[in-house]
Amino acid sequence: MEGNKPKKPLSFMAGLLGFLCVVIVVVGLYTFYNAKGLSYFSNDSEACNNCHIMNDVYNDWSRGAHSQKIAGKPRATCNDCHLPHSFVEKWVAKAESGIGHAYAFTFKLDVLPTNLTATQKSKDMIQENCVRCHSEMVSNVVNPTTNPHGNGSLSCVSCHASAGHKRGF
Repeated sequence: MEGNKPKKPLSFMAGLLGFLCVVIVVVGLYTFYNAKGLSYFSNDSEACNNCHIMNDVYNDWSRGAHSQKIAGKPRATCNDCHLPHSFVEKWVAKAESGIGHAYAFTFKLDVLPTNLTATQKSKDMIQENCVRCHSEMVSNVVNPTTNPHGNGSLSCVSCHASAGHKRGF
């Protein structure tokens, strides 16, 4: 007669686990919406200013030469300087940065710096982008095929420290 037993509804633990998953998804979606998450898929520098920690950097950039508009678009956005330009590498770097920032702003609020600083990986990307954009000017000064951080030569921001923004590098 055991074969005729009615099947039990979901156990309490399975129901609780399902409920917690729904709560996590709802909180995640709310956070993504509240943090203007879709804006990070754009190339707009205002997206980088969604967080107050970037206010000074964004204000510096908006007063600088790179923000000056040509045909309605800035000469260089945050992404133009801080991200690789190949499609896949750009989106991988954006994802790494976004996950890192989301983690820091969620779990490390008590140790956040006043201003963010560039990692070595970011510094290398910035150097590559400086040379790429200004190759005609720097072709006699910088050999763009060498790693400026590995051979002791100066990087562009060694002399042009406030290019882009003044809040350090």
